[in-house]
Amino acid sequence: MARANAYSALEGLVGKGAARVEPGRPRQYRPEAPTGLIARISTRYSQALDHLSAELEGLSQGNTPTVVEVGSSRAVLQLITHDVTRATRSVSLLAPADAFPLLSPSLRRPVSAGLALTLWSTAPVQLDFIEVRVLPDQPRWPGTPILGIMDLRTAIIGSRNGDEVLGHWSSAPWFVAAAQTTLDRLSAAS
Repeated sequence: MARANAYSALEGLVGKGAARVEPGRPRQYRPEAPTGLIARISTRYSQALDHLSAELEGLSQGNTPTVVEVGSSRAVLQLITHDVTRATRSVSLLAPADAFPLLSPSLRRPVSAGLALTLWSTAPVQLDFIEVRVLPDQPRWPGTPILGIMDLRTAIIGSRNGDEVLGHWSSAPWFVAAAQTTLDRLSAAS
């Protein structure tokens, strides 16, 4: 490989945040730590999604209801985080207990904004800024239930079985109503 090509490739990695240049001569390149690289990629990805979302909202398309299949825990967490941080009126959420530490930063925004926020789990959860109620009975559900309703505008209905997460996200009014009715029934005994 020609030296110029090698330096070009290394500079490309530096530009993408996958490597860094150490000070001094000759130039020495070091890889970034995998966790730092993943954090950088996640941040850029989130910023790109926020930008895309803002641009798409600016288009004058009708508000067509959408239903999207979701097939990973990461996708579910990203959808919930995105919708929670954009909520302007209310958030209702039933999630596995171990999801709340990951969702905690995004849940602080609606709490500080004074939105109506109700949080549920099937096991005890301790958050220092809001109560997470425990469902009175284990629901008849295929796995651990995941239900989220944001502003009565979007909803997610899903289930987690071990590491597998499956569900659907939608902006369709009937889907949002079904999610809210289901959450109301599951939490009614409290």
